[in-house]
Amino acid sequence: MILPLGFRDWKIISGLLVSLWGNIAFATDGGISLGQTRVVFNETDRARTVLIKNDGDTAYLIQSLVQLGPDNKQAAPFIVTPPLSRLEPNSRNLLRIIRQNEGQLSQQDESVFYLSVLAIPAQASQLTEQVQLSMGIGFVIKLFYRPKGLSMTPEEAYCKLQFTQLGNSIRVENPTPYFLTLGQLNINHRAVSFESHSAMIAPHSNQIYPATSPLAVADWRIITDYGILSPQCQYSPS
Repeated sequence: MILPLGFRDWKIISGLLVSLWGNIAFATDGGISLGQTRVVFNETDRARTVLIKNDGDTAYLIQSLVQLGPDNKQAAPFIVTPPLSRLEPNSRNLLRIIRQNEGQLSQQDESVFYLSVLAIPAQASQLTEQVQLSMGIGFVIKLFYRPKGLSMTPEEAYCKLQFTQLGNSIRVENPTPYFLTLGQLNINHRAVSFESHSAMIAPHSNQIYPATSPLAVADWRIITDYGILSPQCQYSPS
């Protein structure tokens, strides 16, 4: 399909969704990458920026928005500028995230949203000066809204997880006001897989993980604001 280069009428034809949950820098085969794997938006911030880079030889059309969930495109209380743009070969741009709708977010705990960025290769036609849209590449990274005055720092929260044996499972509770995302979790020195169990534990909530033997020791690392692993934390039943 051929569409004119008019962003107001620009329609996304297809996209390949790639989620960035880990702490590893990411770049696609096409040379498109984001400068970070998460965004922390403090209550005192007027705006936050995310770098998007194109190290390839193809121009891309970029569509960006903040949504409620990885697959939930319902409007979130943030906007991204520019929402639609063109990224030339071997260039970079800044996406600016701005908060809207003051007063609608929790002041006691963090909130989580998702920044979605879709990059679609643009092939200009010399005859029609139109743009052909082909298979796109998508990025989804977490955006944490952090109110001021929380009861502890993020670093103090990392080792606060609590563990309870539930038969052949372990309940891991997060008593802190932060979303804690596990980068590593070992129960009785055996690594827990996050393929079928969420690595992120919401504030004052819990996740259940399998255990093949009674809990003797657990150790874990949290993914920090900078996308790296925290120092190791450890828990042993008293």
